[in-house]
Amino acid sequence: MRLTNVLLLSAGLAIRSFGQSAPVLELGGQYQMVRVGSGNSLPAFTAYGGTGSVQINFFERVAGVLEVGMIHNGDIQGLQLNSNWLSYLVGPRVSLRNRSRKVIPALEYLAGGATVFGSGTPPGTVTLVSRNTTGLAMAVGGTLDIRFNHAVAFRPIQLDYFLTRVNNSFNQNNVRYGAGVIFTLGKQ
Repeated sequence: MRLTNVLLLSAGLAIRSFGQSAPVLELGGQYQMVRVGSGNSLPAFTAYGGTGSVQINFFERVAGVLEVGMIHNGDIQGLQLNSNWLSYLVGPRVSLRNRSRKVIPALEYLAGGATVFGSGTPPGTVTLVSRNTTGLAMAVGGTLDIRFNHAVAFRPIQLDYFLTRVNNSFNQNNVRYGAGVIFTLGKQ
């Protein structure tokens, strides 16, 4: 009985999604800047990079998002530390207006992981030290899209509280900003 209910619900949602005016799929590429909060003995720093995203619109206002981003910083207040952060996040994005409108604000909650690839030379030595660590990542915030036409939109702002817990030892409270281009595919 439960399986039948799940199948009927899934079929109903699929039929409902075919009648929507929102695009079925959105592909995005954007610039990303992250202000990384201080942790352990490192001071706060800013890192820059990019993000790629895939958004599947299930309903007019509800979508699922997959984001993969990479940021880099090579100098943290005079310390020569090569720091690359890879984030991989998934979660819902809820549009506050219909996706067929010209200006579309949205709220998002994305969760996943982050891997930090770090290397550097400690002061007073010539030995290169390298270390990788992986942990939890979460982004809570929103986006603002401006549609140019049915196939292209500009995202002037994506602003998130970006929590990371790399090395599973402490929370880092970060701020993430992004801007870029979104390409829409599917029924409009």
